[in-house]
Amino acid sequence: MERNSMRIPLALYTGDQIVEKLALLDSGAEGNFISRITARKLRLPLTKLEKRVKVLNVDGTLNTSAYVTHTAQITFSIGDQKMTEDLMVSGLGGEQFILGMPWLRHYNPQINWQTGELHIPPRRKLNIKRFRGVLDQTPAEVLIRAKTSVSQTLEHKQQTEEKKPIKELIPDFLFDYKRQFEKHASERFPESRPYDHAIDLKPGVETLNCKVYPLSPIEQQLQNEFLTDNLRKRYIRPSKSPMASPFFFVSKKEKGAFRPCQDYRELNKATIKNTYPLPLVSDLIDKLKGAKYFTKLDLRNGYNNIRIKDGDQWKAAFKTNKGLFEPMVMFFGLSNSPAMFQSFMDDIFSDYIEEGWIVIYMDDILIFSSDLETHRKRTIQVLERLRLHNLFLKPEKCKFNVTEIDFLGMIIRPGYIGMDPVKLAGIRDWKPPMTVRGVRSFLGFRNFYRKFIGRFSEIAKPLNELTKKDKKFEWTTTCQTAFDALKEKFLSEPVFIMPDTEKPFLIECDASKWATGAVLRQQGTDGEWHPCGYISHSLTPTERNYEIYDRELFSIVRALTAWRHYLMGGKHPITILSNHKNLMFFKDAHKLNRRQARWSLFLSQFDLQLIHTPGTKMTQSDALSRRPDHVDNNENDNDNVVMLPDKFFLRAMDIKLHNDLIENLKGETLYDDAMRTILKEGPPPIKSALEDWTT
Repeated sequence: MERNSMRIPLALYTGDQIVEKLALLDSGAEGNFISRITARKLRLPLTKLEKRVKVLNVDGTLNTSAYVTHTAQITFSIGDQKMTEDLMVSGLGGEQFILGMPWLRHYNPQINWQTGELHIPPRRKLNIKRFRGVLDQTPAEVLIRAKTSVSQTLEHKQQTEEKKPIKELIPDFLFDYKRQFEKHASERFPESRPYDHAIDLKPGVETLNCKVYPLSPIEQQLQNEFLTDNLRKRYIRPSKSPMASPFFFVSKKEKGAFRPCQDYRELNKATIKNTYPLPLVSDLIDKLKGAKYFTKLDLRNGYNNIRIKDGDQWKAAFKTNKGLFEPMVMFFGLSNSPAMFQSFMDDIFSDYIEEGWIVIYMDDILIFSSDLETHRKRTIQVLERLRLHNLFLKPEKCKFNVTEIDFLGMIIRPGYIGMDPVKLAGIRDWKPPMTVRGVRSFLGFRNFYRKFIGRFSEIAKPLNELTKKDKKFEWTTTCQTAFDALKEKFLSEPVFIMPDTEKPFLIECDASKWATGAVLRQQGTDGEWHPCGYISHSLTPTERNYEIYDRELFSIVRALTAWRHYLMGGKHPITILSNHKNLMFFKDAHKLNRRQARWSLFLSQFDLQLIHTPGTKMTQSDALSRRPDHVDNNENDNDNVVMLPDKFFLRAMDIKLHNDLIENLKGETLYDDAMRTILKEGPPPIKSALEDWTT
């Protein structure tokens, strides 16, 4: 049984194969269940029930499946006991199987909560009563509890909150700004501003035309509603433009929901790009140091708050089977929409951004403070600014005065950031991809969270190889190992602390044959050395030919480059743990090549100390001071240079060790881990990058 959950392994018999699965034990579930997706993938025969059964989530809301109409019979083993069960087929979110009270009552397993072990008494009869036999006594409504039903609960909660009056959704101190939360008021036609969206075409662009995309009956109905609603709000108008882009729908997360879209791909190719930068999420997070209270605001209507510049509307015209229309406001799909919207938000809140208590990413606004009174004042300031610019909010998506918040896919609380478990709920069921497109989809998902994944580039290397154009797709055991390792790391949901430049930093560096990597650490209030971030870089073919001492030093240079904004000019020396034996080469005078000379010049900017004894800890030391000058002008300047002076290396006998640091690093596995990769092929670096967060 999993130590941190109630999941037990099953050996599932399917035809002539045995498949390993996990089942959630749940005493709150009034039945035994299999997910509809799992039943379909296993191609299990289904038996229709004479009477359908309503399924409720743990909070009393209706499950997404609404009713159970079929059961599926499975045969499986737990340990050495083989059993057969009829399971109700239902939506289970991220779970595949749930063994509820009927199974628990029948087998009465003995659970050791300390060791995570489960034992089924051997004397119990195994010819269990079939599920269909007890269905007559099952209530018409069955309660189901599953970890990933959280997303269903949240969706229901949000829908419920949308029906609540605004005064129940916003705190009392903001009631004077009630209008800024009203949906009806937000549907005004936005005024012209200096930020009106211009569509500048490249010289010589010819007019674009397109065919009408076919629509299903439900899409046809949604299109008609979209046109009627947006004509009423004056967001669109009939057009006689010589340009036309297609109109279609894409599926949303909610079952049966669709989002209208204009296919502006051809127009975007002909558009001069706006290069205004979107903020790096890592830079936004850096600003949250010291914050204890958070308020998240979600802007209504997004891009629709920006007008299309007069005279440019015709360029974005879109064609439907009801005619040709052109937008009067900015819509999703125009290539410059993100840049224009971000510049708009940055400009109207520029003074607050400069003061450092608000971060904005597109239509997501996060206010943060160290005390509640200041926080409320700042929230009022932001609401007043929104009123000034005639902007509105979705109250059901706002959070006020909280100490933990989900923002941009992360869970943030004072001093810490972590993965959003709801967004990761589906990773457990992610099957091995069988196509290049499937691999890219998986890699795209993990790229968003690569900041949290150690040994990232090294682990993902076999999967990245599969995406190369000249590579034949072959899913090997090496690929499967990498895939499983990444999934395991996703599900571990590690916690980071926010870097604090007032405290000492510790960097662990690694270099392998294929990559370099590092982890930046600081000591948290709990005394543990928590990661602040990972970086990793694959080595180019040229870099792989570096001598081992060069690769080791290269890993340090890369780490210092990545975290330069934290480390340069700090109050404390930067402690670096690395394989000093490979770096001992630089303790003696050598003729430096130009690459080494550049590194020496770069290293001289930092106050560094290398620790090479596994038990040793942070102390102060002199900085690396020797630097070669005029590297490019006279190659003889690099003759007989000591890049890393002897005093740079800390010896155990020279250091007074802090007791807490000794205890924390006694169990370090850095040097052991450096002797093997996740694929058991060599030393792994540690990975994932703050600077790569948005890539």
